[in-house]
Amino acid sequence: MLSALRSLSLALVGTCVALIIRRRLHPVRIRPTNETTPPIVPDDIRPGIRRLVLSDLHLGAGDRLDDFTANAELTALLHHYAAEPGPTELILAGDTFEFLQVCLPDVPDLEWSPRAAARRLETILQAHSEPVAALRSFLAQRENQVTVIIGNHDFELHYASAKQTLRQVLGLASDDPRLRFGVQYEGDGIFLVHGNQFDRWNRFVHFDGICEPFEVVFGTRLIREAINLLEDEPVEVATLIDNVKPLSAIFWYALSLPTLRNRATRRLAARGLVLLINLLLRNTAYVLDDDPRQHTLSQRPLWKPMYHQVALAATLLGRAAGVRQQSGVFPEAAFQRAAERELRRSVRAFGSTSVRSMARIARDPRHRSTSLFICGHTHLAQIVALNERQTYINTGTWTDVIVDVVTSQRQQQRFPYLEITYPAPGSPPDWRLLVWRGASDSPSPWRDERPSMLEKVEYPV
Repeated sequence: MLSALRSLSLALVGTCVALIIRRRLHPVRIRPTNETTPPIVPDDIRPGIRRLVLSDLHLGAGDRLDDFTANAELTALLHHYAAEPGPTELILAGDTFEFLQVCLPDVPDLEWSPRAAARRLETILQAHSEPVAALRSFLAQRENQVTVIIGNHDFELHYASAKQTLRQVLGLASDDPRLRFGVQYEGDGIFLVHGNQFDRWNRFVHFDGICEPFEVVFGTRLIREAINLLEDEPVEVATLIDNVKPLSAIFWYALSLPTLRNRATRRLAARGLVLLINLLLRNTAYVLDDDPRQHTLSQRPLWKPMYHQVALAATLLGRAAGVRQQSGVFPEAAFQRAAERELRRSVRAFGSTSVRSMARIARDPRHRSTSLFICGHTHLAQIVALNERQTYINTGTWTDVIVDVVTSQRQQQRFPYLEITYPAPGSPPDWRLLVWRGASDSPSPWRDERPSMLEKVEYPV
């Protein structure tokens, strides 16, 4: 254990030095293509109809990397609302499809093309045939509509080939308005985005469409080149790696594992840190071609926030190694508490960033009449009153969420969704953040399960 601590400490110190040396990144210039998706604006929205918002389903390929295990529950929810009278719009608020964890023998992992996007989506839809069939039934009610908001995990939906693949599977013509795609949704008292643009790890310079060369944000690389490899490790905790959000918290999750003294787990943690370090050292900054306003992005690389975390981890590991050398006893409890404290700090900061970003948007005079500011991405269902008339709502995720790292306790309210209705024409929306409990039970109101992980602060507008 002592030698492992020393090795990790030296590696982390080396990383600090390398990140400082590499702090000036050479930007890669990107040029937008015609593979784009426009925002959904007020003129595109039918006023006063019932709306359902689900986020972060992460439907995958049905293999070990696939975190979606709720086919029956999603199918039941779709059938339930398909049978409800009156028109309903289902808004899938980003990361509906887990393109980044679909690994195919005929598609290289780092191929970004119309062909690759279509093949990945075909695989996902075949793996989850039951909810796809239920979605067809939902759309068979001709007044119903499905709106797919693009997120960072399904960014490849910008490709026309992927859009057409989904239309074909759902039995819709290419111009059928019952299925549409957007990067933002605004109107009828609602402002909605996925939320990845608030996250420096997953923020695109050009989020409205595909660029040449393909813009690969750091979060995408982390999943493709690290998490997918780690989840294949024959260790029980390996499959839990991407159930901790934010992705940057994986750094501390690896160091706070209660089984870190186990050789296999220690090897997993060490490999994860090495992969993370490698990604940081090869990070790329993107700027839009011929746009001088974007040049400042190259001065804000990811090494700045990561430098402090790496330095702190190196200090922590160095102290643990010193105590072990002097006493012969590894200070496991103290080491875990320190790592868990940093993990919780990362989670709190991640959740509050989305709230603060939405609060700034709500302050804009153009959004004075908007009541609901909605996003996903963080996997943390959350309700925050921005002021007496405006509310921030995060719709959470339908995948597992680890509430307590030490015990690997999962979130109990697995299937949150937002229901929006309008009591009268032209009135502000009524809303309920609900939890789906199955076809035989009524949905229950969502309650906050993890106050200790979220920052209790005011967000004045």
